[in-house]
This record gives sequence, C-alpha cells and structure tokens, in this order.
Amino acid sequence: MTEESLFTLQNLYHAYCACREGKRKTHNMLAFEMDRERNLVALLHELRSRTYRISRHICFVIKKPSPREIFAADFRDRVVHHLLYRAISPSIDARLLPHSYANRPGKGTHAAVHMLESHIRAVKRATGGGYYLKLDIWSFFRSINRHILYALVERHIAEDAGGGQTSGLRDEISWLAEKIIFHDPTRNFAWKGDPSNRALIPPHKSLFSSGGTGLPIGNLTSQFFANVYLHELDRFIVRELGCARYVRYVDDMVLVDADKEKLRSFVPRIEAFLRERLCLRLHPDKTRLEKTSRGVDFLGYFIKPSHTLVRQKVVRRLKARLYAAETSASASSARDVARALLPALNSYWGHFGHANSARLRRHLFEKHMPALRGYLTTDDECRSFTFRKSNRSPGSSKT
Repeated sequence: MTEESLFTLQNLYHAYCACREGKRKTHNMLAFEMDRERNLVALLHELRSRTYRISRHICFVIKKPSPREIFAADFRDRVVHHLLYRAISPSIDARLLPHSYANRPGKGTHAAVHMLESHIRAVKRATGGGYYLKLDIWSFFRSINRHILYALVERHIAEDAGGGQTSGLRDEISWLAEKIIFHDPTRNFAWKGDPSNRALIPPHKSLFSSGGTGLPIGNLTSQFFANVYLHELDRFIVRELGCARYVRYVDDMVLVDADKEKLRSFVPRIEAFLRERLCLRLHPDKTRLEKTSRGVDFLGYFIKPSHTLVRQKVVRRLKARLYAAETSASASSARDVARALLPALNSYWGHFGHANSARLRRHLFEKHMPALRGYLTTDDECRSFTFRKSNRSPGSSKT
C-alpha cells in the first residue's frame, strides 16, 4: 500500500463490499445498508478522529462438529476488520511459509490434504515406509497472548516501512491493530440462544475464564492473526528443526519423516518453543507418532500412502442428515426438506470428491438419493444428487 492514509472513504467502501460479499443478510447488515453512505461516513469520521469504539458482540454456542463459543462482531466492526485485513494481509501473507494452509489465498483444507498426501507418498517411495507426528495446540484461540501477538504484528508493520508506506499510514495501521487485538468481547456482549448451551463449553475453552488472553473465534482478523502467531512456530519447525515435510492448518500440525526417533526428538523441543516463545502448550492427549501405513486422520480425511478415505465421522453425519430428512418429512413438506438439504449435500459431495470415494458415493446415491430426488423438479436440482466421478486422479476407489 503506497497511499498516505488507511482511513479514506475509498478504502472503507472497498472493505464494506468485501464484508458483504457472499454473506447472509443479517439484521444488522441490512440496517447498515439502509443508510450505507451515512454510516460509512460516520465510521470514517470515528476512525480518523480515533474515537472509534468496537460495538457489542453477539455470543452463542455452536454444537457441531463439537461445541464452540462464538463471538460475532457487529457488521460495522466487520467492515473495519476487512479494512485492516486488506491493508496488512498481502505483505504479511507473502512472508508466511507455504506450510501454513488455513485462511490464505490459494490454500485451504483440500490443498493441505493433497500436500500431506504428497509428503507421505514421497517418503514411502524413497524409503518403503515412513512415520508421521501429529500435534495439536491446547485451546489455541483462547490461549493466544495478546501482547505477544501485537509485538509480532508491530514487527511486520515495521518491516513494511520500506514498501512506500508513510509514517502516518503505519501509525493508523498500528493503532487499529492494537484496538482490535486488545478488545475483550466478554465485557460487552449479548447472549443468543439457549443459555444452558454455555455449560457445553469447558472453562479451558472459554474466553470468559481466559484471564485476558485469547481471540474470539469467528472474526476475520482472529483467523488472520492466528497465522501471524503460529508463523513463528512454522519457522522453528522448518528452519531450526529442519523438517521440510510439514503441514499446518490452524493449530493442527503433521510432520512426516522416515526416521521415527527424529520425529520423537522434535516433541520436547516444540513444547519448549511453544511455552517459552508463544505461551502455548501442546494438547497432552492429541500427540500421535505412528507409521504412515496406519493412516493419518487429518481435516476430515484418513490418509494412507496408497489412498485417501473420507473420515467415518463425516460419513456418519451425512447419513444421519439423510435419514432424518427421509423419516421426518411429511408428503406436503418433503420437497422443501429435499431442497433445504441441497446446499449441505453439495458440500459433502465436494468433500468426498477429494478422496477415493467412488464406492461410498455410489452406495449413498443408490440407498438415499432416489427417495429425495422424487421431490425435486428442476434439472439443476436433480443434477445435484447425481452420482459423479471423483475429482481425484485415477487410482484406488476403496471406501
């Protein structure tokens, strides 16, 4: 960014457009849009005068795939998140190592899975075997130290000083980053949903008991800052430990090597680095060191040297939804049930297409789809249920 100020109407408008793109039209989003120009100008004035205050969050709990505490920012604050993200993400993302796959352009879950497959199969070809070390960070988002995070962001901002940024622009970016990083959503929130759901969140996963650490799950900036935070760990593993066959998605990490003892020796060194440099610790029950031939459970897939399967938990969730749709719908509502299921089914079908799942998808198609297809009328609706070949290259079709 070579302009003199972050806080311009043009920048704010572009952030607003990015914020609303592909999002469900919530009440506060519609309220903002009803008087868009006035609201953008007012927000711009607050940012320029440094009187901007973060609004009340909405707190709720999602139950699937596991209970999580979510703090949803107000729409105007999400516009500000996009403003900051657009200002700093291109230069910072260019510095991140390619081993990180979450919330990055051109990356994602499927790219991470395919890279891990490549690592596993390369070691298998070279040595005839191989091992993997799978690690997970204990309550990652809740445990992020905000002071360490801000220092890391400040370092990146300082490194951008040679990219044409003025001191005024850097000061605006730094001020806004500090405002967002140190905001505590537990001090101003409204609860949404059944209050008893709060009991589903154990204290070690809740911001309400974090003692001033942690970032709210759900915000764009939280996802981005997570990558900034764990970039330090990526550099340690790749450059100091010398492990090039390494994939990370948020706080899920897999290291692959032919030498089991080498991988074992990494564990205490990674633990020490996390504790001393990032105030984090590994989950004591989720460290696994196994032969790759036994398969790696990663991001909804089960990866082996010869083939990749869909994780059984994912299959069971889909079967449960299909069974519920078949048994709960009356004749009058079955069409609506089938149509409502289409987006989820397409998502599952896309997920399955990145595994060797031909037999699985054929089974689901023949057992469950005919009953639902009868309630769909248009070609596009029916095509969503049609059996398709896998997106994978030719190979095993095991389920």
